[in-house]
Amino acid sequence: MPMNRTFFVLFLLAAACFSRGTAQEKLVLTLEQCEALALKNNQTIRDAELGLRISRAKGSQAAHAKILPKFDVRNIWGPSPRARGFVTESGVVVSPDTSTGLSDLRYFTEVELNLVQPLLTFGKLSGISEAAHFGVQAEQANVERKQEDVLLQVRQLYWALVLGKELLAVVEDAQKELTKAENKIEELLDEGSDEVTQVDLFKLQIFKYDVNKNHREAQAKIDLTKSALKAVLGVDEDADLEVATEYLDPVPVVLDSLTTYLAIALQNRPELHQLRAGVNARRALVTVSKSDYYPQFFLAGQIKYNFAKDRFDPKNPFVYNPTNFFRPGIVLGVNLNLNFWQTRDKVLLAQAEYQQLQHKEVMLAQGIRLEVEKAYSEARQAETNMHDSRKALKASDNWLRSVTMTWDIGVGEVKELIDAFKENGKMQAEHFQNIFKFNTALAKLSRAIGRDLYRN
Repeated sequence: MPMNRTFFVLFLLAAACFSRGTAQEKLVLTLEQCEALALKNNQTIRDAELGLRISRAKGSQAAHAKILPKFDVRNIWGPSPRARGFVTESGVVVSPDTSTGLSDLRYFTEVELNLVQPLLTFGKLSGISEAAHFGVQAEQANVERKQEDVLLQVRQLYWALVLGKELLAVVEDAQKELTKAENKIEELLDEGSDEVTQVDLFKLQIFKYDVNKNHREAQAKIDLTKSALKAVLGVDEDADLEVATEYLDPVPVVLDSLTTYLAIALQNRPELHQLRAGVNARRALVTVSKSDYYPQFFLAGQIKYNFAKDRFDPKNPFVYNPTNFFRPGIVLGVNLNLNFWQTRDKVLLAQAEYQQLQHKEVMLAQGIRLEVEKAYSEARQAETNMHDSRKALKASDNWLRSVTMTWDIGVGEVKELIDAFKENGKMQAEHFQNIFKFNTALAKLSRAIGRDLYRN
């Protein structure tokens, strides 16, 4: 019985390991699934989101600074010597305790409550709160910027994998056809045919080496691209990742005018949102610095209560008694920094930082325009090249088909067959490259204008 139980437990463990390993065998993802996984797991985005959480916490802290920024209570306990007493008929305080020993020690406790409420700060607290609010907006825009950067990486790597699969298929098809041609040449040579020579076989074998070399290089690039995509997606390095897209087709998008995309970029780019929020925050900090020129009015309150066991309280306002009292109090106060030169320097510094960010906004807008123009030009050029290469690919297919038919009936030459294979493989690779460039150019243009053209 124990032996059977042991085998049963081992079987369950083996089944669990097998199921876990099987679950990791294939991870087939569409582009949309890759994007969702990257937005969820990517460490760059996680870091930006933590920055947003920190900024929100600071914003909450700044907002709460307006209400009782100082509001605390303190309680202490300690030993106190006994000091009993009473007042005689003549008004004299007398005490039976003339000496103090350890047996005469008692205890005392004291509670102190302090509060400060700002009343009029001439823009200091409101400016701090406003700056914190725009700080949150800046961090939110930073999260969006990181998300768009990651989406661009995912799309470039995803389409690179699809391109690699297509190119690998082209090479494998060429390998099959070349193997057939090589076998036919060897058969003809064995039969003593005059249609081919040993030189033809050598030429074909040299070309076959180049094709096999391209196959190895394509597979190595696919493996490297998979590793990069897994890192961006945040999945396990051991996961066998595959893209669900079988064929490399262009993204169905009709490009708009450059003027339209420039207007969209200047309105939607998260970098501009981030910088504009920073400009507003700096403007609020200028107000904070200027508030030091003016007095800061506040209301302060304090409540103190002390109790000491076996200590007499004469209840005489002219006799100081550090124990057994209750003292509430509230005052109206004002603070004013008289070092106006220091305040002036702070204001000048805040104004300079504010103007510096304003200047950066102009420079950033200029850079965005150039980025949009470049991305738009690449997309247009890739679109034109894609259409032209489709026509050229059809021509190369017809050429290869014609040469292959001629070769099959025994009247073709090896050189023509090799040339047709080379040009057809070159045009297939060129056409797939143009589709890849068009799809990635759209991804770059989406990033440049701050709007996802893949989803519109």
